[in-house]
Amino acid sequence: MHSGAHNLEHLTKHASLAVGVRRSELREGDVLMLYTRNSVYTARFLGKGRFAVTGGWFDLNTGSPDEIAITGSTWGGKCIHRELVASPGMRVEFGRIAWSHPFSSVWCAFQPLY
Repeated sequence: MHSGAHNLEHLTKHASLAVGVRRSELREGDVLMLYTRNSVYTARFLGKGRFAVTGGWFDLNTGSPDEIAITGSTWGGKCIHRELVASPGMRVEFGRIAWSHPFSSVWCAFQPLY
């Protein structure tokens, strides 16, 4: 019986297949462009889990840029994928103060290796 609600087995399977930007891939200075239906966010990785975020909710509420942690990506509930910073179809939790709408696309400009 499937109630339509997310169950742990389904979420675990989806988490292993999720495509997006993973925390372990980021280096200081990398920039994420995060697109929802109504907003565009820019998040520059500062290191140690912190990002300088502008756009969307932050422009309206905090006077961007705001330095904040990205906790991870979620499907809209309490189950969060901490390694996945951003993924199309998922929401981002910004340091427990803001949640995005699901992203339609995610783009990352990685800094060159020297």
